[in-house]
Amino acid sequence: MRKSSNKGFILIESLLAFSALTSCIFIFLSLQSASLQQSAQLQEKAEILRVLYEEVQNQQASLPANISYTTTRQDTYQLTFWQTNQQQQVQISNENLQVVIKSED
Repeated sequence: MRKSSNKGFILIESLLAFSALTSCIFIFLSLQSASLQQSAQLQEKAEILRVLYEEVQNQQASLPANISYTTTRQDTYQLTFWQTNQQQQVQISNENLQVVIKSED
């Protein structure tokens, strides 16, 4: 009976397969993490735009030319409405994000 001389080859082959599998898992987890962070940022932006829309709808008829106030929903938001001769602007911000919308007549 002949002894197999493949023992070292099988070990190297197993280590290479394990390192390839580990690399694939690491890449997948990195991409998944980046995707989750981007999703959280988009959700935060959608939330701030939703609050801005609701505040504009609630205050549209009664807004003076310039007003600034704070509202609290799931977070605290600072809203500023101002108007010049031909331009209206609104700004909403929280601790992480700021959105400014300008409208010209």
